[in-house]
Amino acid sequence: MGASHDHHRSQDRRALLLSLVLVCGFFLVELLGGLWTNSLALISDAGHMFSDMGALLFSLVAINWAAKAPTPAKTYGYHRLEILAALINGLVLWGITGIIFYEAYHRFWEPPLVKSGPMLIIASAGLAVNIISAWLLYPSQHRSINLRSAFLHVVADGLGSVVAITASVAMLWRGWYWFDPLASFLIGLLIISGSWRLIQEATEILMEATPRHLNIQAVAQSLENVPAVKNIHDLHIWTISSGLYALSVHAVVNGSRKQDDVRCEMAALLREQFGLEHSTIQIEEEATACGDFCLWQPRSPE
Repeated sequence: MGASHDHHRSQDRRALLLSLVLVCGFFLVELLGGLWTNSLALISDAGHMFSDMGALLFSLVAINWAAKAPTPAKTYGYHRLEILAALINGLVLWGITGIIFYEAYHRFWEPPLVKSGPMLIIASAGLAVNIISAWLLYPSQHRSINLRSAFLHVVADGLGSVVAITASVAMLWRGWYWFDPLASFLIGLLIISGSWRLIQEATEILMEATPRHLNIQAVAQSLENVPAVKNIHDLHIWTISSGLYALSVHAVVNGSRKQDDVRCEMAALLREQFGLEHSTIQIEEEATACGDFCLWQPRSPE
């Protein structure tokens, strides 16, 4: 399992690095092209591409730090850096969107002339770069919220390129120069919609919320069905990083089985049925179990 994880991490690192090189190479092209053609849509897309550079670089740094071994001061290692990277990436996207909306509002009422032909060529090239980057990152984005944040950056930027292409065609065909700030506004909406769930998920992890795919009531009931278990309390489930979950629980037993046997069976159940590898289980004899102050009491002791 460790070798497989290292192999995936190496693949993820390589995909991030190649995507970073591609995005860096085209950022200046799109920025200078936007200034030359006087297109806010291209400049907005270049700004989004600049955020892609930061997102990819931050994700690359986070994935390298996450591989570091735990220390006495950081017993879980640096896994949470990936969550911080995802949250910061999402918030940066929102900041860029605010700037885009501001500029688009002013340009909409006084749309400037735009060199639509060169804009179309540059936006099309930008879309090609985004498609390649998304293709590189797609296999990795299922494994980590950090990598998914980088992938969403690239996808949102690709959608922005599609909007910029549409705007350039509208201006070439009909002379609708107001379409340029409108396209910028649409790019901003795409950015917000793509990053909303990412920020929400990262915030939930940092708040140590129960993972969305787990039903805490089902976990509690399954643990209480283990022979000799009378009741459980102080049940907590949280996410350390993407795909890495932890659980702690107190179990009240009636003494009919050895405590180690009960603990092992509960740990195996959590691992096999719910995918919870990191579990801390404290066994309590029924006579000395805690009372009404317990945080979790799904079933009263018989």
